[in-house]
Amino acid sequence: MFRKKSLESHHYYDEKIFTQEIEHIFKKEWLWIGRSDQLKNRGDFITADVIHFPIIALRDNNDQLRGFHNVCRHRASKVLLRSSGNCKHIVCPYHGWRYNLKGELSNPSKFFGSDDFDHKIHSLFPIHVQEKFGLIFISLNKQPKFLDEWLGPFEQVINNHYESEFIFHNELKFDVHANWKTYVDNYQEGYHIPIVHPQLNKDVIWEEYELNNTNECSIHKVPEKASSSQPGSFGWHFPNFIFNTYGRGIVFQRIEPVKPKWCRVIYNLFRSPDIAYDDFENKEGKYQLEVSIEDQKLIPDIQQNLQAGIYTSGPLSTKYETGVAYFHDLIIHKLNME
Repeated sequence: MFRKKSLESHHYYDEKIFTQEIEHIFKKEWLWIGRSDQLKNRGDFITADVIHFPIIALRDNNDQLRGFHNVCRHRASKVLLRSSGNCKHIVCPYHGWRYNLKGELSNPSKFFGSDDFDHKIHSLFPIHVQEKFGLIFISLNKQPKFLDEWLGPFEQVINNHYESEFIFHNELKFDVHANWKTYVDNYQEGYHIPIVHPQLNKDVIWEEYELNNTNECSIHKVPEKASSSQPGSFGWHFPNFIFNTYGRGIVFQRIEPVKPKWCRVIYNLFRSPDIAYDDFENKEGKYQLEVSIEDQKLIPDIQQNLQAGIYTSGPLSTKYETGVAYFHDLIIHKLNME
């Protein structure tokens, strides 16, 4: 049954609900945190703070991808402080405890532990990690779905546009004064295109914007005007993984929850290797940046009004806002609020 009204406004700023979302949504889903090209060689690593959990992803000496919590088993220091780099061992900067690239602890000299201390059972805490589309995904779920299963129909749609030889172009990163759901809501409909996105409106027939909402993802379709060389295909996967294709490349996007009233929006742009940096940047890169900035000018004002205590909920269009309704239904279901 189609949801007739949006989520009530308190869902966008309530501390308790935000905590529930971290626990029941983000700790259970696959989350994109980095790129495969950052982990090309043995010993390459990246670190990230994912929903306030410090994380390591690295390539071990057998070229296997591994993931760990960035937490020393001794006194909980972060064991890697840099955002990226290469190492032969992981050495805690607090007391020098040393781990190999499988996360196994070497017997710490001069520790003088208790008689029953066994360094072999003090390896780094592991997490699930996989790569797809040149991206690194992690899951904090102890028994997640296989990534391909989780992606569902999203995988085939991306494969229609993504080429394995694509190269990383650049990253855009913005902190936005809005709840993460406020930003997803905006992505999940094309109803605002003619008012908010003038160039995009010149490129697409927004009245024919359609969404296929299934398997916890939304595949967006909108016909291009004959003069357009930019818009291609768009899609969102619950809770925060997005792809956009513009002309000659692909953009992956995530919307990270930071605080109840703050989120971080990150874009990674990829292009074909036969397209020069400046050529792509002046067209596709500029296009993506413009669309993002147009949204960012609007969304914090929406967040402010959601918090003001005047608005509670609003009606949803059965033609243009099915993606918003689907997203809200998933939120209610995942939080067991039905």
